[in-house]
Amino acid sequence: MWLAAGLAAFPIHPASAQAGPEQGADAPDKADKPEPADKSDRADEGRRTGAKLDLVTGTDFAPFTGDDLPNGGLITELVQRAFAAVGQTHELRFIPWRRGYDGVVSGRFLATFPYVRTPERERDALFSEPVITMRQLVYLSAKPRMAFNGPADFRGRVVCAPGGYALPAELDALFRQGALTRETPSSLSACVRMVALGRADAFVINEHAGNAAVAQAEAQDSVRAAEKPYAVVTEHLIVGRGTPGATGVIDAFNAGLKNLKESGAYDETVARHTAIAPPKTPR
Repeated sequence: MWLAAGLAAFPIHPASAQAGPEQGADAPDKADKPEPADKSDRADEGRRTGAKLDLVTGTDFAPFTGDDLPNGGLITELVQRAFAAVGQTHELRFIPWRRGYDGVVSGRFLATFPYVRTPERERDALFSEPVITMRQLVYLSAKPRMAFNGPADFRGRVVCAPGGYALPAELDALFRQGALTRETPSSLSACVRMVALGRADAFVINEHAGNAAVAQAEAQDSVRAAEKPYAVVTEHLIVGRGTPGATGVIDAFNAGLKNLKESGAYDETVARHTAIAPPKTPR
């Protein structure tokens, strides 16, 4: 119950979820303007006065974060429970990805999640230990249109990546060379439909988000995951480097995350949020 009570949902349009979590070395397609820092919102002041921690995340990223998901999604629940395990109270808001990221970097908000490591982001923020580690998969039509053994197989293909989601670095390089075509709909579910209908050859995303999107679209019979993973990725909580006490926040979160893993609560939470039948793999 305490988890649900901690969520204060701020509705946004899915297409505005720029600078989203799984974007590699991306730049948002249409970034919101950064919000100016507000000294009254700084995390260290909140802790000194006993105020709740100010956490932000985005939405439309099932099963990890979303104001329409149970307890805000898998990673939302893990983050809240990790802080609670070390006695931290908190307030969570769902806001556009770009606004949340810029607000954390400026110190307006304490922390955001989930984000993959990139050199650009590491210049802005400190990263926690991995909240989750998972495979990044290539999702293809169930019809034998394309096989995946490596990035070179994407040459001449049509790849789908929603607005605000960047292609993996190797595929982005091929796109910039004109060696592949990119379709950019407003949502991951649209990519599922495009692959199912043969309007795109593939999309690449972590296995949990991909499986959830395929299941939501009821496309298990028309979209499959390639047997070979594209890569292994980790998702993290981040705190702006300029935020006073940033290292302490990261240390406290890491300690709480360790507590969840040792108690068994981590595995239980992951299993509960990812109990989705995966797409078929080729035989």
